[in-house]
Amino acid sequence: MRRPELVLVLIGYGHVGRRVVTLLDQVADRLDFTYRIGGIATRHHGSALAPGGVDAARATALVGEGLSLDRLETAPRERDGAALIRQALETFAPEAADGRLVIVETTLLDVIAGEPATTHVRLALEGRAHVVTANKGPVAFAHHALERLAESVDRVFLFEGAVMDGIPLFNLVRETMPAVRVESFRGVVNTTCNYVIGAMEAGGERAEAVAEMQARGIAEADPALDLDGWDAAAKAAALANVLLDGRLTPRQVERQGITALTGREVREHLQQGRRVKLVAGGARDPRGGARAWVRVEALPAGDPLAGLQGVENAIYLTTDLLGEVGIVQRTGTLTQTAYAIVGDLARISQRLREL
Repeated sequence: MRRPELVLVLIGYGHVGRRVVTLLDQVADRLDFTYRIGGIATRHHGSALAPGGVDAARATALVGEGLSLDRLETAPRERDGAALIRQALETFAPEAADGRLVIVETTLLDVIAGEPATTHVRLALEGRAHVVTANKGPVAFAHHALERLAESVDRVFLFEGAVMDGIPLFNLVRETMPAVRVESFRGVVNTTCNYVIGAMEAGGERAEAVAEMQARGIAEADPALDLDGWDAAAKAAALANVLLDGRLTPRQVERQGITALTGREVREHLQQGRRVKLVAGGARDPRGGARAWVRVEALPAGDPLAGLQGVENAIYLTTDLLGEVGIVQRTGTLTQTAYAIVGDLARISQRLREL
């Protein structure tokens, strides 16, 4: 069977967006689809759109040098993601009609309203484009509305990279656990905080650990989103909304960060056989809906979350039929996040091949 060609329009071209492009090229011979980068929108470096495809390698070089995509001959006048999405829907109308246009949304997290990412997703779906995102905002603020919209236009809204990078958590539940009801979850979901706490255990400085996470492209652009617990709260809201049928936003998640945590406290707990972790959790509310929280906890050595080191993450689900199911990610890098997006693109390709 001939491999379908997907037309990808990238909204956001930071660390994650650029790694998606290089990863697609790296594993092209393993994929069951081909692709064309139809457009790129950036926050600070202009945008580009071309029916025949944007030169992604040159675009990456320009952004890496701090230059504008206006230097590409294909650059349109539109400056923001929403405008580029609208133009892309017109330019690639045939591809949207036959289900081959995909908007890949990797803009920065906004914990106040989930914007502009939520608007980007909505506009794309209304134009009958599929959407893949690694942004937690749309799932944390508008999951149910966006899922209904996607279903109404026979398109998909996929977000595997929003919580645990490349680990197929949402697909695990959706695809392999039919008729199973998730009752609650708990996990360590913020890589930066786990790394910082580990560095403090070893006598290191918080600022140095944060700087390393930023240099590796793992910490949020504003590290306060990690350290104050907002990133974990957004992930907890997303998990509660998808797995527990919740209707939460990050602001409704009980939140505690690690900014007040000292190295002395961390090391005292370690000497007493406990390890400090920033734990995200959620549970179904007997009255309906769900609740979620992010807390600093001193865990006993026997707790499976206590053994997580460095950039390791884990989620444990409590279910009605399978008991407790756990999934652990030993390595958290840009490649894992980019892979989640590539994996979601492969699901869209599979959908096209089954039509």
